[in-house]
Amino acid sequence: MKKLIASCGFVLGTLLSAAPAGAVPVLSFTPSSTHINVGDSVTIDATVSGLGAEILSAYDLNFTYDPALLNWQVITQFISPFNVNFSAISGFDNVVQGDLGFFLNSLDTDADLAANQPDSFLLFRFTLQGMTDGVTTFTLGPDLDFDRNFVGLDAQTLDLLIGTACVAVGTGQCRIVLPEPPVYALLGLALAAAALTRTRRRSASTA
Repeated sequence: MKKLIASCGFVLGTLLSAAPAGAVPVLSFTPSSTHINVGDSVTIDATVSGLGAEILSAYDLNFTYDPALLNWQVITQFISPFNVNFSAISGFDNVVQGDLGFFLNSLDTDADLAANQPDSFLLFRFTLQGMTDGVTTFTLGPDLDFDRNFVGLDAQTLDLLIGTACVAVGTGQCRIVLPEPPVYALLGLALAAAALTRTRRRSASTA
């Protein structure tokens, strides 16, 4: 038993120490879950974090939600994190309720962005009004080319983990979901493998 615990502790330590090196940038939404009354408004921030050695030099994004439940009122697209001189081509790609599209292409070099762009920054701020009872998610569309296209160093695709915001209106309720972090899933596999190996050794010794 002590050997099993020690081996599992070693596996967990290895996973935790290796996790930051393989960290992926994240687009998160704040608040991730909220409730408003019909007629009230909610403000949702979309933030990029964990860029590390990467940069964000361009994007083509579409934010989606149920237009029967929410109507956008104010949208702020933050340009300043991309460079010192605010030199970027940006604007609306689509402003239809339920499908808000934006694009941006920085005019600075990768070296300038790497030197001046922070690791984490606010990308968008949305203010939306609740229209009727129900629940909707606020996130990016599924298309990798036109809904969630992020560009990093050397004009290469930048992979981000995409979060989701749940907005409940009136009688609607957001379900609480507790996702299992990958490190715990890997730890579970390691524990199962260690237990299986121990069981097989015990069976072999008693055979």
